[in-house]
Amino acid sequence: MAISKPRTLAVTSGKGGVGKSCIALNLSAVLARLGQRVLLIDADLGLGNIGILLGVSPEYTVEDVLQGRCSAEQAVVEGPEGIAVLAAASDREARFWEIGELAERGELAEFEAGFDFVIVDTGAGIAAKVVDFVLAADEVLLLVTPEPTSIADCYATLKVLLHKRPEMHLKLLVNMAESAGEAADLQEKFREIVQRFLGAEIDNRGYIPLDRYVREAVKRQIAFVLADPPSPAAEALVQLANQFLAGRSGDLIQGGGILSQALRQRIAADPPGSI
Repeated sequence: MAISKPRTLAVTSGKGGVGKSCIALNLSAVLARLGQRVLLIDADLGLGNIGILLGVSPEYTVEDVLQGRCSAEQAVVEGPEGIAVLAAASDREARFWEIGELAERGELAEFEAGFDFVIVDTGAGIAAKVVDFVLAADEVLLLVTPEPTSIADCYATLKVLLHKRPEMHLKLLVNMAESAGEAADLQEKFREIVQRFLGAEIDNRGYIPLDRYVREAVKRQIAFVLADPPSPAAEALVQLANQFLAGRSGDLIQGGGILSQALRQRIAADPPGSI
């Protein structure tokens, strides 16, 4: 039986500290406000930030779901605008080799099928547990800031992802840009580098301006799109959400679901008994 597949978007970055979790949370809230059923998964296993950003400490986490300790329904907490949130733990890591049986069952895919969008906040960098979730997504939003270290790590991440899946739908978002000109210069630089050295195209999705309201909202543990909707960063997030709504829809698949697919990929690369 075919299961309706939601659109899955992995929000990732080459390094930490670029606002990835904050963007994933606020994009989810805006999409929900626009009428979408949204599931936000914190896939930064063992180092989750979504729960911290929301000021919640759920009884169960995504690690518990992945290891079969509870169902996804039991672990979900409600976030801003009614989004469903699967938070990650911040002190322990799921051991993928323990969960092969779970990956082969259909519960996770059936759970995800109840949503229009599944937004996955991955860890930063190119570790296997990050790449597995990125490769399992329909689309990838890659964040970069106008800092040399972020730019270098973003390119390294791009190179790895395109090597593993050349047809990947990669979208670049410049975060914390001081001006439209600064963002445009960075986007053009990336476009040229990716085209010249990797022979690929990347879809520029605009930029989020550096905005003091974002920092204030993070301190208050609320989504900045709710704290002050007219702020420049919030307006930019609304534009980004509308771009995704105007894009392609997910197809019907046999089984699937981003959690199941990510698990199967990890188990295939690191089978039971290999540790």
